[in-house]
Amino acid sequence: LQPAPAPAPALKGSAPTPKPAGAAAPGAAKESGMAVQATKMPVAGRASSVKELIQRVSGGDAGAVSELEEALNGDEEECVAACTQGLLKALVGLLGQADSALRLLLLLTDSAVGTKDAGVASRAIKCGVIPPLVDLVAKASPAVKEMAAACIGNLCHESPENQDKVAKADAIPSLVRLLDEGPAHVGAAQEAAYALWNMSVGHDENSAKIVKLGGVAKLVALLSAASDIAQENAAGALMHVTMNRDAQDQIVKAGGIPKLTALLSEDHEPEVSTQAAGALLNLASDSEQYTRLIVKAGAVAPLIALVGNGPDLAKEYAAGALMNLVRNDDEVAKAAAADGAITALAKLLTLRIGLHEGLGALANLASGSGERQIEIYMAQVTRKSVAYLTDQDDEIRRSAAALIMNLAPQAKIKERIVEAGALKPLAQLLQDRDADVRERAAGALANLFNDHTKNVHTGFAKAPEMVQSLVDITKDKANNCEDAIRQATHALAMLAAEDGPCDAVWKAGAGAPLLELLKDGIGEAALAIMNLSWRWPEVKQDLAKSGAIEHLMDMVRSDDAMCKEYAAGAVMNMTAGCGELSEQAAGIVMPLAEM
Repeated sequence: LQPAPAPAPALKGSAPTPKPAGAAAPGAAKESGMAVQATKMPVAGRASSVKELIQRVSGGDAGAVSELEEALNGDEEECVAACTQGLLKALVGLLGQADSALRLLLLLTDSAVGTKDAGVASRAIKCGVIPPLVDLVAKASPAVKEMAAACIGNLCHESPENQDKVAKADAIPSLVRLLDEGPAHVGAAQEAAYALWNMSVGHDENSAKIVKLGGVAKLVALLSAASDIAQENAAGALMHVTMNRDAQDQIVKAGGIPKLTALLSEDHEPEVSTQAAGALLNLASDSEQYTRLIVKAGAVAPLIALVGNGPDLAKEYAAGALMNLVRNDDEVAKAAAADGAITALAKLLTLRIGLHEGLGALANLASGSGERQIEIYMAQVTRKSVAYLTDQDDEIRRSAAALIMNLAPQAKIKERIVEAGALKPLAQLLQDRDADVRERAAGALANLFNDHTKNVHTGFAKAPEMVQSLVDITKDKANNCEDAIRQATHALAMLAAEDGPCDAVWKAGAGAPLLELLKDGIGEAALAIMNLSWRWPEVKQDLAKSGAIEHLMDMVRSDDAMCKEYAAGAVMNMTAGCGELSEQAAGIVMPLAEM
C-alpha cells in the first residue's frame, strides 16, 4: 500500500526568551542638574588657562579647583583630556575636605561616560578614589552623598571590573540606605539608584546583594517620586535586578507591576517609559504568573504604543515585553493584534530596530492562529524575515527562523516563503553554531514541507545537502534538544514521502537513528518509517531486522493519539505484501480494531 503521507500537526515554535536587556545607565551629567554652565573663553586663552589651573590643582592648590571646574564645564572632550594622573590624585586627596573637589570629579566622570572613555575611571580608581567616595555616601550631607553616589555610578558604567571593585569596597549597603532619603532629598536617592543601576547591569552577584539588603522595595517606592530622573533610575535598576528570582517576588509584593505599567504612558518622559518597559520585559521572561499580572495591569496597549511611537530603545524593550506577554497565551495575542501590535512590530523590521524582539513577538503572535498568520503575512514581512536568516546575530537568526516556522502552516504562505528564497538559508542553518537556530530551522522546513509535495521537491533540488544535515541532527542527542530532533525527523518524514528525496533519506543513514527514536516513543520517527517503508522491500526488511515491528507495536498500544496514528500507518506499510511481518504484528489486531 502507498498511502498519502499523513500530515503532521503544525509545529509551534515559541520565540526565544529575550536575554536581559543590557543597556547601561545614562551618564549622570545630564541627570544630576548640578553642572554650571560657563561662558566659553577664546580657545587659545582658555587652553592656556586650563593647563595652568590643572598644574595648580595637581600641585595642591585647593583654591584652583572651582576655577578649573568653571573653565572645563561644557566641554566633555577637554574634561577627559584634563584627567591626568596628577590631577585625579590631587582631587582624591581633597575629597572630604572640599566639596569643590567632588563637584569637579563628578564633572570629569560625567564627561568620561558621555564620551565613552573608560580610561578616566580606571585612572581614578588607581588613584584610590573608591574608599573616600564610599565613605562620603555613608557619612556626608545629603548634597555630598548625591554627588558621591553619582560618581560611583559613573565609575561602574559599562565596566564589570569596576563593578567588582566598588562592590568589594562595600558600597552597596550605603547606596541602598541612601534610597531612603525620600522626598526631602530625592536627588540623593535618585543618584543612589543610578549607582545601583550601573552596578547591577549583567552582574548577578551585585544584584543579589541589592535584593538581600532590601533594595527592591525601596526602588519600587522611588518609582512614585515626582522626579522623572528618579523614576528612570529606579526603573533602570529594577530592570537589571529583576533577573534575580527573589527580586521578582519582591517587586510584585511591593506593588511594582502597576507602578511600572503606569510609567509606560505618554504622560511620562520617554526615558522613563523605556526603562519601565525593560523592567516589565525581564519580569515577564520566565513567569506565567507575573505575565498575567502585567497583562491585568493594562500594559499591552501602552507597550504597543511605545513600539509605534517611542524612541529606539523603547521600541526594542517594548517589543521584547510583548514577545514575552503573548507567548503561549492566545487571548493576550488576540487582544494585542486587535490593538495594532502586528503593524507596529512589522515596522521594526524596516527600521532595523529591535529586530530580535520584533521578529520574536511576531513569531509568538503567529503561533497557532491562521487569522494572525495571514495578518502578519499581509504586513509585508516575508522577504524581510528570509533576509534576516543570514544575519550575524544569533538572536536575530533564531527569531527570523521562528517567525517563518510559525507562518508556514498556512498553505499559501508556505509558497510565498519558498518564493522568497527561504529554503537554501534554512538548509544552511541546520548546521548553525546555535542549537536554538538549528531547532527553528528544522521546524521551519518541517512546516514548509508538511503536506506540500511541490515544496519538498523544490527544497531537495535547491539544497539536497539538507537531508544529511537533518539526519545528523537526529543522531546527535548531546547537542540538540528533543524538539530539534522531533522537527528534523518530521522534515525527513516529509522528504521520504516523495520518490527522489526518499532514496536520499535512506542513503543518508536515517534508519539507525529513526529506530533509536522509535524506542524513545518519538511519534515523528514512526511517521518517517511509514513513508520510508512503502518504497523498497529491502528497506522494510532492514528495519524489521532491527526490531522496528516490535517498537511500532508498543507505540500502537500507547496513550498518545498522534503516536498511535503514525505507528499504525507504519505497520500498514511494513506489513503490506509480507506475510512474515504480518504474523509478527498480529498481536496488535485488537488495539487497531479499537482505534
